[in-house]
Amino acid sequence: MEMAAKVGIVGYGYAGRVFHAPLIAQVKGLELYAIASRDEGRRRQAQKDWGISVYSSPEDLFSDPKVDLVVIATPHNTHHPLTKSALQAGKHVVVDKPFTLTVDEADDLIAESQKQNRLLSVFHNRRWDWDFLTVKGAIENNLIGEVWLMELNVGRYNPTGRWRAERESMGSLLHDWGVHLIDQALLLMGKPKKVLAWRNFRVWQLSVESFIRTVFDYGDGRIVTIEVNNIRRVERPRWYVLGDKGGLIKFGLDPQEDALRQGDITKAHEAPEQKAKVWTELDGYNVEITLESVHGDWREYYRNIAKVLNEGEELAVKPEEAREVIRMVEASLKSAETGEPIKVD
Repeated sequence: MEMAAKVGIVGYGYAGRVFHAPLIAQVKGLELYAIASRDEGRRRQAQKDWGISVYSSPEDLFSDPKVDLVVIATPHNTHHPLTKSALQAGKHVVVDKPFTLTVDEADDLIAESQKQNRLLSVFHNRRWDWDFLTVKGAIENNLIGEVWLMELNVGRYNPTGRWRAERESMGSLLHDWGVHLIDQALLLMGKPKKVLAWRNFRVWQLSVESFIRTVFDYGDGRIVTIEVNNIRRVERPRWYVLGDKGGLIKFGLDPQEDALRQGDITKAHEAPEQKAKVWTELDGYNVEITLESVHGDWREYYRNIAKVLNEGEELAVKPEEAREVIRMVEASLKSAETGEPIKVD
């Protein structure tokens, strides 16, 4: 009989409580075993929610010999030290995004995971977003021809809160939603030749940007624009994609987060008006097509982790890929600071 890998989560804030714990609890081959939090109220909440072991420090969790896999679900600036400590304690590690704040930190963790011969992955769950998979399918099925322009946008009219409002702990606006968009862009379009970015600190008076836009230039006429905007009252499409034979537009965010927040990811539901629309040419006619969304499942991320640990399956989200995302973040921030394009190839 297959033994489930015992999982300990460090941090029981929003990410640990809403994302990681429920997803892990639903995956065969993994057992939600323990949670570490320095906050007594969160430890009580974790015990009430799951009836599992709780620890008052990450170090106590790392020293438990029964823990096989550690999930780091803490503020961004703690990802590097906590992940390194967990690896050195002999644990496999999943890090919530972003991988790290800097490329140097990412390289250090990759080297440590290789030294300790332990799994290291980053929670890029949005590779299983409905919108991403739908756009990916439209491109692979050649509905719009060769893509030459892709715009990925997320926004609202609200400041970041708590530790995300502080540059020291957050990093930048790109280190949050931005890393998901960059990861998706790299998967669909590959690595650019250079990056040019702009940012703004309007309205909210925080040390973290209220707006950042980065443009990936592929040197062959292909362009990707990524925007995270917290001073946006007007809706923009989540995706706007042009190919040489058509185009695609898609509004709205993936519905799985809302469903998870309400306690059941299987109840994820998308409003009909948010389905992707494609304009293209078929049989000599210009047509508009509404695409049925591809229903991704964030549990697939942890199903892959379980199979890597238990069956030797290939890792779906490799740390080297997550490192490339951080490299694009660093280049974008450097460009925004200097006003100059940054070569990244």
